[in-house]
Amino acid sequence: MAILLRFVLLCGVADLTRSLSITTPEQMIEKAKGETAYLPCKFTLGPEDQGPLDIEWLLSPADNQKVDQVIILYSGDKIYDDYYQDLKGRVHFTSNDLKSGDASINVTNLQLSDIGTYQCKVKKAPGVGNKKIQLTVLGKMCLLQRAGRPLPEATLAATTRPWDPCLLPTWKATLRRSITRYPVKTLNALLRVRLSLSLRS
Repeated sequence: MAILLRFVLLCGVADLTRSLSITTPEQMIEKAKGETAYLPCKFTLGPEDQGPLDIEWLLSPADNQKVDQVIILYSGDKIYDDYYQDLKGRVHFTSNDLKSGDASINVTNLQLSDIGTYQCKVKKAPGVGNKKIQLTVLGKMCLLQRAGRPLPEATLAATTRPWDPCLLPTWKATLRRSITRYPVKTLNALLRVRLSLSLRS
C-alpha cells in the first residue's frame, strides 16, 4: 500500500512539471501550390512555468535524405526566420504577441518542396511541449484530377514535370481508376524519379 501511494504521488508531481500543453491536435493539411498554409500551434502555460519562452518550428522534408531544418525561431524576445534558405521570406508567426499562447505560423507561396512534417516545439521551463503537422502541397496534376479533367500520360509527366503526389499510388486522394490505368512498372519509375530529382518550383 505504501509503495502504491508513493507511485501515485510521484505521478502527480510529474504531471505538475508538465503543465505546459500544446492544445492544437496533430493534423494533416492540404493546400495547392502558390497558396498560403496556416499551421496552428496554440499552447497554455501553468503557474510554475517561469522560464524564458522559446518557440521553434522544424521541418522534416519529404525527401528523407535531408535532415530536419529549423525554419523559424523565437528566443530572447526576438524572432529569427532566416535559418532555412528555401523558406526565407515565406514563413511568419501569425501573432504579434507570442507570449499570449499562439505560436502558429503561415507559409506563403507554397512550393512542392515545402511538402513534409512540420513540428512546433514550445519550451518555458520546466514545461516543454511539441506537436506535428503533415503538410501536402498539391501540384498541377492534383488540380486537374480534382477538377475532373484527364491526366497527362504518366510517362510524359515523369520525364518533363516535377514530382506530383497525385501520381503516386500511396497518395490517399488519388482515385483508384486513375492508378489502375498505368502499369506497375511506370508507377515504380515515378517513385525512382521522386527520389532522384530534387523538387522544383
